[in-house]
Amino acid sequence: MVRRRADISVWQSDSVAFMKDLKTRYGVDMLSVQVSYGNPAYDNKKAGNQISAGFKVFDEVGAYHFYLGNPAEAKHFISRVESLGFDKSTELMMDVEGSLSGNLTAQINEFLDYCYSKGYHNLAVYYNESFGLTRVNSAKLQHNPKLWIAKYSSVKPACDYNIWQYTQTAYTPYGDVDLSFDYSKPFKPIKSNKPDEYHSGGKLFKITAKVVPMYHDDKLTDKRKVKLGKGSVLYATPIKVGKNKQGTTIYRLKTAIGYMTANKKWIDKVI
Repeated sequence: MVRRRADISVWQSDSVAFMKDLKTRYGVDMLSVQVSYGNPAYDNKKAGNQISAGFKVFDEVGAYHFYLGNPAEAKHFISRVESLGFDKSTELMMDVEGSLSGNLTAQINEFLDYCYSKGYHNLAVYYNESFGLTRVNSAKLQHNPKLWIAKYSSVKPACDYNIWQYTQTAYTPYGDVDLSFDYSKPFKPIKSNKPDEYHSGGKLFKITAKVVPMYHDDKLTDKRKVKLGKGSVLYATPIKVGKNKQGTTIYRLKTAIGYMTANKKWIDKVI
C-alpha cells in the first residue's frame, strides 16, 4: 500500500490543527520532522512541539538531519534524537542537498554507519533525482536505507527510489508543505531473544516509549483515540490477563481512561 507522508521543519506550524489538516486534506499518515542542522545553531527549536503534536494525529513520526557536508554531524543528530525521546525503531533520515562536494556515497555511508552503531536501524537518505543519477551510487549504500528522492513532477524519478517527494508547495492554511508518496515496506525491527517483562505491582507509572496507545479493553484490541507520549505519568492498577507463548504472565495497566500495556520496555514504575 502506498502511503502519503509529509516532512516539516522550523518553517512549518507546530499546532495540532496543522497536523489534523495534513491528515484530512491530503491523507497524510506519517510525519518526518527536521530536528537538527549541520550547524547546531540552526537546529529546529520547534521540533519538540511538532513531534508532540504529530503523535497526537499520526501513528508514526520520524526525525531528519539537514546535512552540510561533514559526516561527523551524525553525532549531533543522534544526540538530538535521544534528547527528544525517540526510540530505536524511529525512522532517521539524512537530508543530502545543496552545494556539497566530495564523494557523497562515502559520506552518506559514514553518517549512516554512526546512526546504525547507536542502534537506529530504520534509516533513510534524501536527495534529488540529479544526485541519484550522478552523485550517489545507491547500490553501494550500507544498511539498506530507504531512498527518498525529490522530483517535483508528475513523472516518477528516473533513479532508484522508495519514497518520492513530488511537491514542496502543497497548500495548507498554515503554510505550504512537502509531500511524498511512500512505496517502502514497513520497517520490522530485529526481534530480541530477551523475554518480555511486565509490571505486576505499583500504582504510579511513567511512559518511556515515544508514544503508548490506550485501549477500551484489557486484550488491547479496541484502540482509543487517546495516546500518551514519553514522560507522561499516571496512576494505574496492574491486572493479570493471561500468559504468552513463553509462559510469562501478562499484565495490563488499568487506568481511569482505559487500558494500556504493562510491558517494562515502554513503562517504568514510579511507586
